[in-house]
Amino acid sequence: MNSTSRPGRAPAALLAMLAALLVLSGCGGTNESRAETSAATSGGGSEAGDVLRIPFLADMSVPDPDVFYDIEGNAVILSAYEGLLRYAPGSTKIVGALAEDWKVSKDRRTYTFALRDGVEFHSGAPMDAQAVKASLQRRLDVDQAPAYMLKDVERISTPDDSTVVIRLKQVVNPFLHYMASSWGPKIIGPAAIEENAGEDFGQEWMQTHADGTGPYELTGFERGRQYTLTRNEGYWGEKARMKTVLAKIVPDVGTQRLQITNGDLDVITHAFPASELESLEAGSDLEVLRENSFLRLLLYVNTHKAPFDDPEVRRGLRSAIDIEQLVAEGYAGTATASTGPYPPEILSDQPELPYAPDPAAAKAAADRAASREIVLGYSADESGVLRRVSELLQAKLAAAGYQVTLREVQLPQVYGYVEDLPNAPDLLLQTNTPDAAHPDTWARIVFESSGGLNFLGHSDKQIDARLEQALTASERRADELYREVGERVLDSDSMFFLGDLRDVMVVRSDITGIEHTPAYPWTLDLAKLERR
Repeated sequence: MNSTSRPGRAPAALLAMLAALLVLSGCGGTNESRAETSAATSGGGSEAGDVLRIPFLADMSVPDPDVFYDIEGNAVILSAYEGLLRYAPGSTKIVGALAEDWKVSKDRRTYTFALRDGVEFHSGAPMDAQAVKASLQRRLDVDQAPAYMLKDVERISTPDDSTVVIRLKQVVNPFLHYMASSWGPKIIGPAAIEENAGEDFGQEWMQTHADGTGPYELTGFERGRQYTLTRNEGYWGEKARMKTVLAKIVPDVGTQRLQITNGDLDVITHAFPASELESLEAGSDLEVLRENSFLRLLLYVNTHKAPFDDPEVRRGLRSAIDIEQLVAEGYAGTATASTGPYPPEILSDQPELPYAPDPAAAKAAADRAASREIVLGYSADESGVLRRVSELLQAKLAAAGYQVTLREVQLPQVYGYVEDLPNAPDLLLQTNTPDAAHPDTWARIVFESSGGLNFLGHSDKQIDARLEQALTASERRADELYREVGERVLDSDSMFFLGDLRDVMVVRSDITGIEHTPAYPWTLDLAKLERR
């Protein structure tokens, strides 16, 4: 199938909308008064222990699950909304969420979901088959980045109120993983889809509101300040342990550290400086969690201009890079050196990485470079770890004979590089994660020519063809194809796989009920957390 039906570049309209949202502040759209929010924030009163306080470094884009395609804000989406399926905690096993059972036809194109009875949206409306169908259709109508997960849907039928049948145009091997993904289709209530639809399928209303079935309701959305989640007392499953969650916008890690040390925050879910973790744990009321995740550290190579348009010069990078050193010195025990082109948990028997430090070979490759002046870009990172890894890379490349300029870059710039590759950096250091616990959800967004995370535009028609074959092949053949794709990526030296990162979180020691899922980065199950 044409690759336009797979995840592509971040749409210009989406980037423009994100930029506009960043300048908004104090947006309304809550079910909770400012006075109530202020009281909860202060921590005063007899219910102070029933309030969980977490920080975000920046505002989430929007609390609209059909638009949201970031990581910061995952906890809000997954607390307010649910999909048909999810991953079990600490696992890649798919289990039921709003669907309590499901069947797949012999031709692997028809999925029949049996819905849970007695589930209601936060608005009080029933969650039934028609609501599920309307939610899936909305994702296609909104047509933002996460819509690719439903592009192969041929039709959706509802034989009765408790059954949804999805028929695909062709076999899509990762389809159940799409349903369980953090960014997968979420079931949205009629308050958004019908009552506030407007002319944009409810997108304006859902910039500050939500109507899901999750264990928490979004009752406050004050951009630039904080978001408020309130326990859903009518939740179909086990009710959230804490009555209120306050997600505060605290854009400085140093401030976050001070606040959690002073007891003003309960959990920091990411970006805490790795070098400070050991001292933090010593004799404090804080604990450090190092959870498995699919987050990966990658070095992209710009193959479209000198010096790395020369395959032999690119190959010399294999000898210049010491991934064991990069991970050990950059991540201080919070990552391990990568061993293959995919996260290890989602594909077995991967091709080995052909990297081996060899200063003489690295220098010989650099000697034939058309230019030795190169730019290494790295994403802005509050923890400082990407800056540190970039400096380590700079030293290794300088020893080989390159003159390396480091450049901190912002995410909107990164998404734009593919449109202007001659002016993009020569090398780009990034952390990325697959959309789900399936190799296709990594390969298609990172390796495919039009992949949304193929930031420096490496193109290989054979990779694209193999990915299309893998989409419909048997599981065994598909895994073979994913391995072949990985081998071609390694042979191209267009990307270097450096580290497999832990989800590192700092938690006050009186917080219990920790549940983490590797496929849901920077996120704990907020509903399970409680205070001793």
